Amino acid sequence: MYTLNDLLEQLRIKDIHNIADVEFAILETNGQLSVIPKSQKRPVSPEDLNIPTKYEGVSLDIIVDGEVSYENLKLANLDVDWLNNTLSKFGINNPKDVLLASLDSEGKLYYQVKERRNK
Repeated sequence: MYTLNDLLEQLRIKDIHNIADVEFAILETNGQLSVIPKSQKRPVSPEDLNIPTKYEGVSLDIIVDGEVSYENLKLANLDVDWLNNTLSKFGINNPKDVLLASLDSEGKLYYQVKERRNK
């Protein structure tokens, strides 16, 4: 059973501290609460202010747990030489030393090396 206190707790978790700010609250079949705030209480978006934005896209995982995704390299129109040259600029000599490397839609590479364990 879902009590009023449960409802108020779920609203607080969603950063809604005044029930008067809620247009609709729907208890989903999975037990989660979906909340639609009143239009005056919704966060302002760039569109609301007529601010142009650029496409962010989805990043491509290039290396996951030391394994290179050749398919994603190809999707990005890149090759292994590019990857090795880029990694070497960061002092990384082997892709197996990389926990995660992902490429954003602007071609910037984010990477995290694996933690080295002392034996």
